[in-house]
Amino acid sequence: MNGVTVNGLDSTTGTQIQLLGTNISMIVDVSVKNPNSASFRYSNTTTDIYYKGTVVGEARGPPGKARAHRTVRMNMTVDIMIGRFLMDPSLAREVSGSGLLNVWSYTRVGGKVKILGIVKKHVTVKMNCTMAVNITRQAIQDTECKKDIDL
Repeated sequence: MNGVTVNGLDSTTGTQIQLLGTNISMIVDVSVKNPNSASFRYSNTTTDIYYKGTVVGEARGPPGKARAHRTVRMNMTVDIMIGRFLMDPSLAREVSGSGLLNVWSYTRVGGKVKILGIVKKHVTVKMNCTMAVNITRQAIQDTECKKDIDL
């Protein structure tokens, strides 16, 4: 995850989060990095965003291809279910205190690697990331990711 832009928030003033509507979306700039010598053709990607163990956002990414030793960047729109955030009574206190919202994401990318142009191997990459969304600056910070690869 390279960056995030939040749409649907007007501003933060003191302890109040000003909402432009009932929907908030995040445009997330993500990269698929392929450090291998073989190309990786991947299918649709899925990402879920969690806040305190509850799914609060969902995104789908398009299929594509990451050539050998290359990185592919794409933008994904994450639709945020604001009602699930608002169910937490400590949300306003968390955001007003630091301006940060701590979330984590789970991304799954399935695809195939073609080795020597002959052998096709199915690969699934799973990524868990924790991050703080800075509401005021509309940026992510303190991102930490762990990946798991199933062959």
